[in-house]
Amino acid sequence: MENFIIGCNYWASNAGTDMWRNFDTDVIKEDLEILSSHGIRYMRVFPNWRDFQPVIAIYSAWSFHSFMMENDKQPQNKYYLDEEMLNRFEIFCNLCKEYNIKLIVGLMTGGMSGRRFLPPAFTDKNPITDLTVILFEQRFVKGFIERLKYHPAIYAWDLGNECNYMGNVNSEAEATNWSLIISNAIKAADPTRPIISGMHGLSVESNNGEWTIQGQAEANDILTTHPYPFWVNPADKDKISSFRTLMHATAQTKLYADIAKKPCLVEETGTMGPMICSNERAADFMHLNLFSNYANGSLGVMWWCANEQTNLTAPPYSYQMCEVELGMIDKFRKPKPVLLETQKTENIISSFDFELPKAHTDAVCLLTKGINQWDVSYMTYCLAKQAGLNISFAYCNDEIPDADTYILPSLNGHVIMDRQRYLDLILKVKDNGSVLYVSNNGGIISEFEENFGMKVEDSEKKTETGSFIFDGEKFNFMRERIFELTPTNADVLAYDNTGNPIISKNKLGNGFIYYLNFPLESMLVEQSNAFEGNYCDIYRKIFADKISSHEVISNDKNVCVTLHYADDKIYCTAINYSDKTVENPLSFKDGYSVKENIYGDINQINAFDAVIFTLSK
Repeated sequence: MENFIIGCNYWASNAGTDMWRNFDTDVIKEDLEILSSHGIRYMRVFPNWRDFQPVIAIYSAWSFHSFMMENDKQPQNKYYLDEEMLNRFEIFCNLCKEYNIKLIVGLMTGGMSGRRFLPPAFTDKNPITDLTVILFEQRFVKGFIERLKYHPAIYAWDLGNECNYMGNVNSEAEATNWSLIISNAIKAADPTRPIISGMHGLSVESNNGEWTIQGQAEANDILTTHPYPFWVNPADKDKISSFRTLMHATAQTKLYADIAKKPCLVEETGTMGPMICSNERAADFMHLNLFSNYANGSLGVMWWCANEQTNLTAPPYSYQMCEVELGMIDKFRKPKPVLLETQKTENIISSFDFELPKAHTDAVCLLTKGINQWDVSYMTYCLAKQAGLNISFAYCNDEIPDADTYILPSLNGHVIMDRQRYLDLILKVKDNGSVLYVSNNGGIISEFEENFGMKVEDSEKKTETGSFIFDGEKFNFMRERIFELTPTNADVLAYDNTGNPIISKNKLGNGFIYYLNFPLESMLVEQSNAFEGNYCDIYRKIFADKISSHEVISNDKNVCVTLHYADDKIYCTAINYSDKTVENPLSFKDGYSVKENIYGDINQINAFDAVIFTLSK
């Protein structure tokens, strides 16, 4: 399987972010030897902007005079690039070619590991909005690529390392304009290679942040996630070995790819060192994430980073303790468990003689306005996975894709989606016979009684907790707005402990609408160990017909199944998102059995591991 990227981010072990200033080919060769011999086939690398374009501003007694290079030197080329640095990068590329390592080059690297690295002339300017800086950024891109685009070691160009943190923006237009300017400069210089975003922490819509998935999709061929549980709410609520944390990278990467309608790469990930979890647990984390992202359509997974940096004294390592123990190679130049596990997993995945088809999707999750879309999409994805559903994401105001099942989680506010999109969705229920699931946290829904079969008698904005029994099972709930309901056409499937309907089902034309009178998904965001409980059973009960139609069904909520349909066979992956071995994890639909066991043990899936097989009927 050659198309799945497995690799790491790289700074030389002797120098970190100063590797180009303290360039040492012997050290780099040693690094590359260790990495390549342990399964690293791709590296993301960074021409430090400060070093490659060391522009200074020259002032006369009264005003600005001109730009020059460091030490008052005249520029060596029209791009103000340092020729020695370009030579060093070329030597580096040659070494990587020798070791059969492909490079993703983060062009505008003006920030790294908590420190800014801007050229001296621009240290007091905003690299995203200042027109003079943007001019020099385009010169950097054009000059750098013009010099190095011939090199076969370079796989792709990356806009730069998390450039959305280089400077503040006031609007989505400013963020997207900058991205398009840099991307277009790259395309003009080299139209042959893919352009990768390099950003993280994107939003589905601009009112949740100016750097959006759609804006990066417009500018780039491949989107990126940098999913570190330590830094991201609510992935930071549970242990590294927990279901929610292990699903973090897969859920976020799926969200970005679906909203962007473009491939997405886990470009950086990690567990943030031995104060967060052991080296052995970090290796488990990587093994699980490689299989999980492989099965669920990610372009690949890259670890942060190649080397330990405890021996470095320059900023940011002099003050960023969380940055110095993240490597795959320890300070004694020995591979750590995460590198050994990466090698093992890379050997397995690269040995597959097939391309895994795209995973089958059971339902579309429509992300509405007025909610924190990352929080809600993440919780929805985890619930669906535990229940046995594979979902895709769409934004409510984009064209609604055809599907037989839709999920609208945790509605909130009085502007949830464009009315025409809402009417389109209702028509898909009425005419096409689709099933629509809606949970509510105070969202205002037009024609509610007509479509949902429930009448609102009264309501109040008040936080309420309670419990209910659904199909013989007890669940707790929390909501921030109380709707007092009376059924007019819907069947009430559960009442809360005050006697208020809390789950209902209404037949509408050829289809059905399920309504939850509480926000199941957003309710779980701040709960620790939320996925240790039974909340996924609500999905399992509501979507029972869909789940039971699968050829393979998980017997354990922590074992998640994906089905991949090819012309002549069905591939199946089952992954154990827990730290315990699961016995007899799978059931098969009548008439189906294992045809070929490709990887793992069908009868026992070890902790953090997977099984891959094909089915016969």
